[in-house]
Amino acid sequence: MQPSSDRGHVESQLLACVKRLERNYYDWRAVHLHLSQLKAQNRRHYQLRVAASEFDVLLRKFNSELFQLSNGDIVFLWHGGSLADVDPVVLRLRYLFSDDPLANAAGSGDHDHPDLLTGALDERPVSGKFCTWFELESEYDRLCVRLEELVEALQASAADQRSSAEQPLDPAGLAQLEASLATTDLSALSRRQPVCAVLPKGGPQPLFSELYVAIRELASLLVPGVDLTADTWLFQRLAETLDRRLLTCLATREVSVPQGAISLNLRLATLLSPEFLKFDHEFRRGASAPVIVELQLIDIFAELGAYLFIREFVRDRGYLICIDGLHHLHLPLIDRKRLGADLVKVIWSPDLLDMANEERREELKLAIRRAGVDRVILCRCDTTEAIRWGQSFGIRLFQGHYIDSRLRAARPPAIAAARQAMRASR
Repeated sequence: MQPSSDRGHVESQLLACVKRLERNYYDWRAVHLHLSQLKAQNRRHYQLRVAASEFDVLLRKFNSELFQLSNGDIVFLWHGGSLADVDPVVLRLRYLFSDDPLANAAGSGDHDHPDLLTGALDERPVSGKFCTWFELESEYDRLCVRLEELVEALQASAADQRSSAEQPLDPAGLAQLEASLATTDLSALSRRQPVCAVLPKGGPQPLFSELYVAIRELASLLVPGVDLTADTWLFQRLAETLDRRLLTCLATREVSVPQGAISLNLRLATLLSPEFLKFDHEFRRGASAPVIVELQLIDIFAELGAYLFIREFVRDRGYLICIDGLHHLHLPLIDRKRLGADLVKVIWSPDLLDMANEERREELKLAIRRAGVDRVILCRCDTTEAIRWGQSFGIRLFQGHYIDSRLRAARPPAIAAARQAMRASR
């Protein structure tokens, strides 16, 4: 079986799957991961996608099915083997979310007894706050009750949200939006945010600017009352369409570009599109400053073979590559040089201020040095604490609203002088 990805109906699919096993649940097992109980900053879309991808090997190994529910929970069912076959995946996920209280709370279960810590997985893993295990042969009814209650609560919550908030994007709405994008002037919707070098005793020095389209303003203009991000797969399709439209506007100079180097956050498929080739011919070849292509880590590992080909394709044309969307726990696990990337971008989270584990801190510092202190960008820095934290780990490159405010604060004297000169010329 394959992972279920139609999130609009995934709860119903899960119940239908379990009901089909009613007459033949021998040797079937399940685990329910309560990821909806993680802190909000630890259950962002890309983090939940990474969590689901941890089961890819098991999906190939067993007759199995994976369901990622609308609240972020994961339910994995498999036939044959034992609970111990899936236990290492749960252990890795607890490590991935080890900064979250859910993974460390008393009673979180799974790996709290010595035998499991030493690798002996003969005993049944312990259910707890992080996950619940089921042997369907003896616990089928318990699983059914648990899932029926969960699905009922999720469906009621979704109904309340739809009646009081934005409607989710649907295929018909996507088709209408893509048609509108073909003629939409993106100049008013394009934004730029600088990436700056910040040394301990100096102000921010811009190195390049990331260009992007303001999604919320786009939705408000073209499809008011619609949540463009409600459906993962429709939003991914929209993002690719938006990529190509932005490249077209840049190639024809419909969108103004700041002086100096720029970066564009693009999907892998976009880099092989006719729009990218036109952009490369019309815009890139006439530009003196480099263009940096930002690629999401989750997309790279989802299509690693495609990435390796595209990496050579764009680097041969003079582009630089930045790997975006890294959680700080990813950094020790990836090798920037082996991936052929010039930069990596790590997402700041206020939870990082609570990193008290000295071993974890040293591991992260070593990973930053290995990647290169002038090659790691700490993004989404909205406060001075984010900058101080990054500098304490040796990071020199930053991006975020706090950096923007520092740059704006440095401009008023020049703006005032220009206005004075304009008044004098009248």
